Amino acid sequence: MTPFLFYTDCDGQFDLNELPPLIPLIRNCDVVSCFRINRQDGWGRSFNAFCWNKLVCLLFGLKIRDINCAFKLYQRKVFDRIELHSTGALISTEILAKATSQGWVITQVGVHRFPRTLGKPTGAKPRVILRAFSELIRLRRQMGILAKPANAIK
Repeated sequence: MTPFLFYTDCDGQFDLNELPPLIPLIRNCDVVSCFRINRQDGWGRSFNAFCWNKLVCLLFGLKIRDINCAFKLYQRKVFDRIELHSTGALISTEILAKATSQGWVITQVGVHRFPRTLGKPTGAKPRVILRAFSELIRLRRQMGILAKPANAIK
């Protein structure tokens, strides 16, 4: 069984040649969470990403520079020991919040980002945003950060 798991977007925004230097780092931590050195986004998208990153870091006590950077390397145990529920834009937040709550070590490294060569951005669509906020509330409740509404107590 592979001791590490890696994921990235398949839209050509990252250079997979930046993966090998992460291997020595993952041997001394649980997660290598990369951040985009040169975002290359318009001001609106950059502002939204900045606000979202600050919000989820504040809500979950994270110190992550770029929560949704899709260039991450994990020790396999991270996925063996946490149960994931998010199916949309909140997935990175859920993984990192649960890893942090279990005391795992997260290292951050900058990677280069290039203009998208495939696909279209979907993060700013209202449906995606509403789903992310819905999952955000559910994750906070699941992790015991928000009290359940009175009518939900049985």
